[in-house]
Amino acid sequence: MLRRQPLRDTQELLVLFTPRGRLDCVSRISSKRTGLLEPLTCLRVHLRHGRSLAVLEEVSLERTYSGLLTDYDRLHWAGYLLNLWLEAFPGEIENNDAYRLLRLSLDSLDAGLETDWLVSWCELQSMRLLGSAPQFRRCVRCGAEGDLDWFSVEAGGALCSACRGTGARELTPLVREWLLFLQRASLLKLAGAQPQPETVRAGRELLCDWVLYAFPRLHRFLKGDL
Repeated sequence: MLRRQPLRDTQELLVLFTPRGRLDCVSRISSKRTGLLEPLTCLRVHLRHGRSLAVLEEVSLERTYSGLLTDYDRLHWAGYLLNLWLEAFPGEIENNDAYRLLRLSLDSLDAGLETDWLVSWCELQSMRLLGSAPQFRRCVRCGAEGDLDWFSVEAGGALCSACRGTGARELTPLVREWLLFLQRASLLKLAGAQPQPETVRAGRELLCDWVLYAFPRLHRFLKGDL
């Protein structure tokens, strides 16, 4: 579940993320009584058609993320990922890949995978699903594959020195290699990575710029990263 907010009487509006995309529904089941209808819970639900929104009739717990709920930093990043998904995949459109990616990301965050690595990996994987991933293999303006020392959000990725223009940020070979690795790595390979801390930090800064360019409302989660 992504979000819960009170409605009139005893009803609540729930925002669920499912293999069929985002789903808004109404619940008359008391969250205080069941303890189930909380963000960061994986649920099995039974819905019926309502006048305007689906109505939740039955719910059972599939799993919780206890490791996140006891670690403020991981809880912060879990909240960021949920809101990233609300921004990136807002509609009721079937998207099994996006659903699996969110579940896998939260499972890995709960299991203790390095947060900066995982969040950057999640951002790049979600961009890939959206078809808007940054280009790091060649210059986005001329197609050159060498001398890619600059990065521009507005241009769409890496730039060679000849195409740099104004407003581009430095992209060192180590950072470009790290971001390329994140784009194609499995979580198993990610867990075994050994990047330098400064490389990870520089990569985070570039990806924060990219995400905020697309989804400025996520600034409250990323302002500390800038």
